[in-house]
Amino acid sequence: MKKLLALSLSTSLLIPTQAYAATSKPTPKPSVTKASTTKAKIVKKSATKKPFIKKPIVKKKVVKRKKKLPEKKPPKWPPGGFEKKGELYAKTATPKELLIAGTENKYIQKNLIAYCHKVACLGIFVGSETGCDWWEINSNVLGIDPNNPTERIILGSLITSVSGSKAKTIKAILLISDEPIADGLGIGAYTANCRIGIPTGEISSNTYTISPNRS
Repeated sequence: MKKLLALSLSTSLLIPTQAYAATSKPTPKPSVTKASTTKAKIVKKSATKKPFIKKPIVKKKVVKRKKKLPEKKPPKWPPGGFEKKGELYAKTATPKELLIAGTENKYIQKNLIAYCHKVACLGIFVGSETGCDWWEINSNVLGIDPNNPTERIILGSLITSVSGSKAKTIKAILLISDEPIADGLGIGAYTANCRIGIPTGEISSNTYTISPNRS
């Protein structure tokens, strides 16, 4: 019995499962389910807006470029409108020319303001072909003759000494007297001397001497 039982068990194990199933009711064939064709919904993500950040306004520094002033051209030589004697040139300055000379020469500007509204003054231009170590200007201060208003007399003499100038260069000179301003007063009959060597007196000076014949 033990052997038979053993065979039975082994026999039953050899029976195909399908044959065993044939003795039972036919089972319906499993229906083949089609794969779902439902498309996945594509959800579009809304673009997140970046917060607006106002940038600070940076003002650029405007660097102003300095305009180069045109170089001053030297005056023509020989100068026009000048009186010439040998190698020397001289001319009396107009009031406008004297004011322009004052803007270019601080010494002249200073003395124009300090003296020439009180005493007789005269501006002149001089120049030399060869140049001078210093200039000496001899002039006379003229006024109306009290005995004859139609005549003019010498009230005094003036010696003006200034620094020199290079060859073919125009120099402005201001003659300043001690004679108080009055009607008919003026400086005239001047002589420009181009000196070479060491000055005999003080440079940039005016020496006024009253005429001995003055009554």
